[in-house]
Amino acid sequence: KSPALMRPEETIEAPTMGQRITCLSNTVSTGGELLRFSFWMRGDASPPPLHVHPRQQESIEVVGGSVLSISGGVRRVLGPGGTISTPPGEPHTVGPAGEDAVEMIVEFRPALGFEHFMERTFALDRAGHLNAKGRGNPLRLATARPHEAEFFVPRVPIGLQRAILRALDRLGRWLPDARG
Repeated sequence: KSPALMRPEETIEAPTMGQRITCLSNTVSTGGELLRFSFWMRGDASPPPLHVHPRQQESIEVVGGSVLSISGGVRRVLGPGGTISTPPGEPHTVGPAGEDAVEMIVEFRPALGFEHFMERTFALDRAGHLNAKGRGNPLRLATARPHEAEFFVPRVPIGLQRAILRALDRLGRWLPDARG
């Protein structure tokens, strides 16, 4: 059973990972075309791993702090007002460039399953199942459905990742408290 999607202006937190998201436009309000949210990261937070979205464009605008962006193999440090748009299939990540917290406006086009993925991952963090780098039991992590969010690692065939993650998701649902 999937949880209800975030409502605009709703905020969710992942205290262990040091992240907070406030929904600005959810999947429902945009007919699936866009997911837009404010993304805050603590200064010592680990960036998400380098990843690709095969069918989504991800754009960020820095609101506060200094953000390290890696996109298409290019490292950039962006300050407030700085933007970057990563086309589908290009490996990328963002995170704090220094010790201070950062805030960004993030957009995914189309939204696909990214909203559910964020909610489930943050719920796993709040339940104590993830470490500061967002890592934990692979079966439990697969229940966040990164394959539906199109959140994949680069250089591993997408079809293979999709198949493995679907299988792990099915197995992970048998874990205690995985159905929440």
